[in-house]
Amino acid sequence: MIPPFTDSGYLPPGVHPATLVEIEARFGQSSELRRVQMESIRWMIDLARRAGIQRIVLNGSFVTDIMDPNDVDCVLLVSEDFPLSATDESTLRSLPFLEIALVGQVDFDEFTNVFFASDRFRVPKGLIEVIQWS
Repeated sequence: MIPPFTDSGYLPPGVHPATLVEIEARFGQSSELRRVQMESIRWMIDLARRAGIQRIVLNGSFVTDIMDPNDVDCVLLVSEDFPLSATDESTLRSLPFLEIALVGQVDFDEFTNVFFASDRFRVPKGLIEVIQWS
């Protein structure tokens, strides 16, 4: 279950696991822009399945209480033994409304534990990890 927002409009600090159904119910329906962004997330997940991505974490204004978020920041953990093809990587990076980082384990940990863990004013915030998608 995705926890309620804090007074700052963020999720509580930490990585909160959620299914695609839970993510759509919570973040992907309240405005037309959110519905379109959710569609891009679905496309990304479909491509991630085929590309051997191990984990997906969502961040940015999409996982806040903002009515019309700018975009969805995503970090995708790439398997060391299953490199992405140039076509898969290019397609993932071209999806609308998504800012995608394709990274190995060290950088994935940096994104989830440091870079995405607070806003530009160092206010701690939470992230969503997509579960049960592969």
